[in-house]
Amino acid sequence: MLLAGLAATGGILWGGSGWTERPRHPVSLELKPAARYVVDASPYGMDGVLYRSEPVVKRTVVGFYPGNGTVLAAMEAVQYPNWIMADNGYWLPLEIDGNVCIRRMQADDKR
Repeated sequence: MLLAGLAATGGILWGGSGWTERPRHPVSLELKPAARYVVDASPYGMDGVLYRSEPVVKRTVVGFYPGNGTVLAAMEAVQYPNWIMADNGYWLPLEIDGNVCIRRMQADDKR
């Protein structure tokens, strides 16, 4: 449903409070190799972490987020420390207000 809506609107997502933009990327990103990350924002009273259309905290994609326990394939961009770009093209902060809410998984992590 979400993907069909995304295709039908040319990459614009409809969120609970209005239209949100598709992901934006600088012309040239220096990306580190892909890795797995796990979301755990529960210690801070959050159900997950909202995706961002660009690596800016206020550019949230309303109603579209990976919940706690979600394992993501993502890459780090050298230009944006403490941010990852998920395999869907959206950005996620590794920390919010100094609280780690997404961590890189170790090779031996069995999730």
